[in-house]
Amino acid sequence: MGFTESEMKMKKSVLLNKLTPPKEKTRMEVSLEDALDLAGAGKYQVFHCALMLTTLSSAVIEMIGNAFILPAAACDLELPDTLKGILISMPNIGVILTAPFWGRAADNFGRKPVLLGSAAASGAIGFAAAFMPNLITFALCKFAASLFLACPSSLGWAYASELVPCRRRDLALLVINGFLTTSSTLSPLLAWGILPLNLPAAVNIRPWRLLTAAYAFPLLLVALWLTLAKESPKFLMTKGRQEQALAVLSHVYSVNTGAPSDMYPVTSIKKCGHRKDSSSEEGSSCELAPTPNNTTVWALLRPPHLKWLALSGFLMFGLFSLLNGLFLFAPDTINKVMQGAAEEEGTLCLLMNQSDNQTSSLTCVDSISENTFIIMAVTTAVYGAAVMAVSLLPISKKNLLVGMFLCVGVTCMLAGLLKNRTAAGVLMSALQITALGIGPLTAYAVQLFPTSLRGTAVGAVLMCGRLGSVIGASAAGALLAAACAATFHGFTALLFLCAALSLLLPGAQKSPPSAAQSEAEG
Repeated sequence: MGFTESEMKMKKSVLLNKLTPPKEKTRMEVSLEDALDLAGAGKYQVFHCALMLTTLSSAVIEMIGNAFILPAAACDLELPDTLKGILISMPNIGVILTAPFWGRAADNFGRKPVLLGSAAASGAIGFAAAFMPNLITFALCKFAASLFLACPSSLGWAYASELVPCRRRDLALLVINGFLTTSSTLSPLLAWGILPLNLPAAVNIRPWRLLTAAYAFPLLLVALWLTLAKESPKFLMTKGRQEQALAVLSHVYSVNTGAPSDMYPVTSIKKCGHRKDSSSEEGSSCELAPTPNNTTVWALLRPPHLKWLALSGFLMFGLFSLLNGLFLFAPDTINKVMQGAAEEEGTLCLLMNQSDNQTSSLTCVDSISENTFIIMAVTTAVYGAAVMAVSLLPISKKNLLVGMFLCVGVTCMLAGLLKNRTAAGVLMSALQITALGIGPLTAYAVQLFPTSLRGTAVGAVLMCGRLGSVIGASAAGALLAAACAATFHGFTALLFLCAALSLLLPGAQKSPPSAAQSEAEG
């Protein structure tokens, strides 16, 4: 049974009246956080968070993709084993060199244009690397692409949080982090689907080149998708562009509610101030990140902050030296072991250092076995799900870090000792469990320092992690071929040392007195 035109108009009028707040509440001046609350949490936030997750995932896939590209390209590029570590760590080198620049650029020019431009440039240069004729030009292209990769690999977190209301912000970031952990499964799956391809001779392109292009292509899609995103209202407010911020919020309100954008009840946003229901830092409607200066840096390098900076920085260094260092050699190492004859026995190091498994040998092998793909794809999915599940358990940060470092230390030790090649491969791929420690260590970096030093301290701790990525990958690349057993023993010792040092962190109910005192002094 249909409705008459007059009945339809009446229903529409009733609906609009329900959506319209009382007149005295319709026109108001509120803080930015209250304005976000009034815009709602719905369809637009789902769209925006999905876009940021895709951006972060695309950067992760590009960063770890070298672990699958280089074993397959070793013969074509005449790549010696000693240089693999440098090439695998190249994305992290680019991030270290350019991270401060991209952060400042995003604060000066906006989240959307900087993220769009950097993603497009990184994707385009990475795509071009697939067609470079030799090792030098390939390495130069990958390095140039890495200079733009720092932005899409980190800015997505801030951009996502700034368009989600405070009451939903933690949940949104938790969901993004969980899906980001499991998205790394796409890297071995893409390699599994592309590297075994038998391309026609007329195509005249090797599968590893196609894989290189496939890893870079999502960044180009992200850049295209970003054209539909709205700028961060927090950035717009810090630049004094209130009308544009209101336009963004009214658009979000319209998408979430289905009502016209001109029905958004806020007419003005307070330039500064705190929410009426909160005295916390999150209540600030226009708080800017503290700008590092000589006084701030000097304060971090003096007691009592120095010990916490050194402790958290070293733990982050150890974590990333495994996660973005030794673990990135798991595909190459497992592949070399699986290429051996079934009747051959020995430890992982004994099998991988046979002459047939060296790039410089006359029988260079650049194929990747199906067993390698199966081990990497299955274990990445299983360990990624485990990391997500454990992250949600009510375990203290301190216990989580100690348990994680001990668990990964044992698996690293057994991976170098077991003679069952499949078990050794599964255990080596378990090094990715170190991802479980990123959240707790970052939370400690926030907890251990007062507000006036927090931004600089967190940046310094994360920079220690990036440095660990470069040193860990370079050391693993050079030592796995020259002193394989010593490499596993060395990384195992580092993990056990990190577990012991984690015991020095304050417990769940304790806060370092130095931080509390400094907070009071500030």
